[in-house]
Amino acid sequence: MSTAATTTAMSPSHALPLESFNLSILPKTTHNIAWSPDNELAIGCDDCVLVYVPDFSLRPAAASAANGAAARTRYDGPRQYDEAALRFPVAPLKSPELNRHLFEAVGHDFAGYTFFTGAGGNVITGHGSTLNHTVALAWSPGCLGRMNRAVLAVLTAAGILTVYCQGAAADAGATNPNARTMRPWIAAWHVGGGFLVPAAQGRDVIEKKECVTALAWAGDTRVKAAVLAYLNSDRELVVLLMSATHDANAEPGHPGTWKVLEVARFTAEGPHPAPTDPTDPDYVHSSSSFALSWGPWLKRGSSQTSILSYVAHNYIGFRQVTIDEAGSQDGLPSIHVGRADASGVCLHLSTDAFVVWEDQIWTLPGSNVCRGVIASPTKVQAFELPFDHTSPVTKHTTEQCETVYPAEEDLIHMENPITGLIIHPPSNSQKTPTPAYTLVRLSATHDNPAWHQTNLIMPPPSGEDGTETTSLDWATEITQIIEHQLPRALAHRQGPTGEKGRDEASFESDEDDLDSEMESDSDFDVDVDGDEDDDNAKAAFPGIRGVDTEDQIHLHRVRIWGLTASPGGATSAVLISLHSTIELERDTFAGLKCRVLFGSHPLRGHGYDSGNGDGGSERDALSTEARAWEWMYGGGSPVPGFSEPAAARGNRDDLAALRDHFLTIAQRQVCVFCEMPLVPWGTTSCCRNGHVFENCANTGVPIVAPNVSRTCGVCGMKCLKSEELLNMAPQLREIVKQDISAELCGGCGGKFMN
Repeated sequence: MSTAATTTAMSPSHALPLESFNLSILPKTTHNIAWSPDNELAIGCDDCVLVYVPDFSLRPAAASAANGAAARTRYDGPRQYDEAALRFPVAPLKSPELNRHLFEAVGHDFAGYTFFTGAGGNVITGHGSTLNHTVALAWSPGCLGRMNRAVLAVLTAAGILTVYCQGAAADAGATNPNARTMRPWIAAWHVGGGFLVPAAQGRDVIEKKECVTALAWAGDTRVKAAVLAYLNSDRELVVLLMSATHDANAEPGHPGTWKVLEVARFTAEGPHPAPTDPTDPDYVHSSSSFALSWGPWLKRGSSQTSILSYVAHNYIGFRQVTIDEAGSQDGLPSIHVGRADASGVCLHLSTDAFVVWEDQIWTLPGSNVCRGVIASPTKVQAFELPFDHTSPVTKHTTEQCETVYPAEEDLIHMENPITGLIIHPPSNSQKTPTPAYTLVRLSATHDNPAWHQTNLIMPPPSGEDGTETTSLDWATEITQIIEHQLPRALAHRQGPTGEKGRDEASFESDEDDLDSEMESDSDFDVDVDGDEDDDNAKAAFPGIRGVDTEDQIHLHRVRIWGLTASPGGATSAVLISLHSTIELERDTFAGLKCRVLFGSHPLRGHGYDSGNGDGGSERDALSTEARAWEWMYGGGSPVPGFSEPAAARGNRDDLAALRDHFLTIAQRQVCVFCEMPLVPWGTTSCCRNGHVFENCANTGVPIVAPNVSRTCGVCGMKCLKSEELLNMAPQLREIVKQDISAELCGGCGGKFMN
């Protein structure tokens, strides 16, 4: 091991390149891309979901020292999100018996149906339809899965909401302990379509085969419990409270011990009478698969309050939800849902309207305020809502509030709805009039400049050479695709898109092939002029000579299916599909030519790292994985134990006292090969014969046996298991239980691999 290599300062340039990648999938809905709190990336398509796991490996200095476009072109190593870690189907029919363990966990009698006969009362889903494509997906806060990771909720068109998580793994010796895996990936429980969950004390289980139409996770409550809300086809809004524990010694595939309780159910209909007659000239279908959204949590003593928004007929309702840690039942905190809406907004809404909240609570004189943006989805409207005052909306008709028809200025975007909107981290130094947001619309073409809109003011360049980019890479890439054009005669020579194939490698092949042909045509005109081979060349390239270069057409249009932001808000990703503007296309199960693009939002100059003490911001409690991602790709602050030199990772002051307790034990360790004493050397220990062993990141004790430690998924360091430390030093039982986590690395705070 080279000492110089271990003391070299690390920088974000050492991270794996975050580059666009191609997919052959068939998207069926918008808002189908989401980042977890630990930066796992989930993408929903027709009947399955793809999950990508981040790689926090840092390249050696030699591999990342050179900068510039030429160096990036030469790099041929791994990229971030190189391949999908998981692709799982969501269509298989599931037995209602799968929810039995939820009732057993709380001591209730099992309630459920014996077979699936449909969900809700709609014409299709109410009769046992098998339409199971992905409708919506959302990651939970990082407190429900194994190693405190997030779980994934997936809603299908059959009206069933399924929560997936990583089950207990097989014997560690049968897998690679240094490789992150998400298998086994299993369905933990379900709701809707005959799947029932237990009710909280004092409530009865509603036995109905409801059809779930929308879902939303609340933000991290920081009390080892999570809140999930869903909406059904009867306009009933249901709130679920849950927690989960996981045993490292459980049998393979075990989903963990879940406690899931239905704590509230109310009708979310709003003040407007819902239209029921499709023959009515004013009838508008206003349902949304993204109708629910949660605001940030406001801490008040032992309780905390959030605001749940829902979409009704031309109305956005806001209902306050309060969690009280003191009044716990069944091992879960008590929860109270307001009897009526705290406030509401009347607005003309179309299909798939949604709300996005700013992750910040502003403290004003006499009030705490949160803000957000409503997407109608043809236009956006910002709102500001106080926690301490209510202004309920009384019953009235849409004629009275003039929301029957959209405003005339909104008609321009009526056929191009918003498919993704993110709110950027606010400045802690000053409050802007409206939240800073970026949005995308479904269709991006050369004559539609409004497909991408933002009110974010980019900070000035701060690099040494002043060349730091302040534009979104994905926006630039989409613009290049839709602005690419060729002479009409050459453009039609590419033939039908289907003949080119829809594999990943062909995403850019059409443009490259045609551009190269034009270059070769120009050479042909110069080189063979007057040559005897002129006739043969013309025959080989019919129509090239004399092409009207003034008559040019654009080759492609782009559909934008979703936009998501990383947990820290410094990077974003979009899912797009490429379509031809000159050939008829047909969607097949072979998939479309899709692509995931990335971009960064510079946070310097926005007060991102300073904090204002108001609370309520999830950025204040980002996981180590999220902070490492922001450092690598979003200009975030360095992460202790990860972004510092490897030789300095074991010298943290907060670990000094713990290591002092285990100093004698560490000094007694000997080499298992030659029984020579081990001498500490940075983050490792070695003997005179050159046998090297890694040290425990928590205690500094050399790890001299296999399967007695866990590997961190961020810094890669190892930590001895608690049971192994107890075997070494039973007298330190209280210290081990109090200071050593079974889930988090002692070197950087990252989560262990499975």
